[in-house]
Amino acid sequence: MNNQGVLFISPDDKDIDNLKKQQGDDFYTIADDANNYFSEASTYLDSMKIPYKNYNSDHIIGFKTNEKFVEIPKYKNPWYLIFYQNGKYKVLDLIDVREEYPKFFNSRKPTNSMNLDSKRIIDSVAGNKYFVVEERDCDLNNDTFKDKIIILGNNNDVDPHDPDTRIAPILILLNEQNERYKILTNQYIYPNNFGDAFKRLVVKNQFFTIELSNEVPDKYISNKYITFRYDEKAGEIVLSKYGEIIHWNDGEKNNILCSEKNFGKISFQEFSSNEIQNKCPQ
Repeated sequence: MNNQGVLFISPDDKDIDNLKKQQGDDFYTIADDANNYFSEASTYLDSMKIPYKNYNSDHIIGFKTNEKFVEIPKYKNPWYLIFYQNGKYKVLDLIDVREEYPKFFNSRKPTNSMNLDSKRIIDSVAGNKYFVVEERDCDLNNDTFKDKIIILGNNNDVDPHDPDTRIAPILILLNEQNERYKILTNQYIYPNNFGDAFKRLVVKNQFFTIELSNEVPDKYISNKYITFRYDEKAGEIVLSKYGEIIHWNDGEKNNILCSEKNFGKISFQEFSSNEIQNKCPQ
């Protein structure tokens, strides 16, 4: 091995025969799991444009240091990864590639402070019309680079006769390998035509939910739950679920819940709180 590299190691035919004898029918479950982990690991490396090689376990893997050849010992699991860089190596399980790659290679590119100046981006959108309600760091596309979700609020109270007061942009800044942000904007989530108020932002892995609330005295109280997710295949943020709970003053309660099966594919930028109810079963 020279300089640095990533190697996938798989059992050779002899090792596979031994594994079948040792594990019996369980071998096929283990092999299927290994194939799934390999697929996830290679997809991650491909997304980062990181080259790698594949070898069977019958190869002797090592490197030279001080004119001596150092052999890298085989790992406890038959399917595994090897990281190598400048005379150092790490042997690990396939499932650990996302967590361990940045640590071992210190792989983050130097931050481009101009293109990654989130304050400048936010200020350019907010201007004098909006203010920051919440700014949340996250990793929506699971690439280890820090993304951001920014909720802006309108400086003016909602006026039924002024459409501009029913707009408050929500921004998503997707960090493209510390080189630049991909900026996604939606200004039709809230306050919208209903005059909804922002309540809470919940982020979990590749999903995030924007919660809205509303109250019309002596009529109803409503809560809306708008969940988006990062679609790895499409490489974009799409609507995952929409829910609404309405508590009427007379004690009645309405529940609305719909998913992609009902409304199809709606990107973050295309979503509108004013239109989504028409696409959900009542």
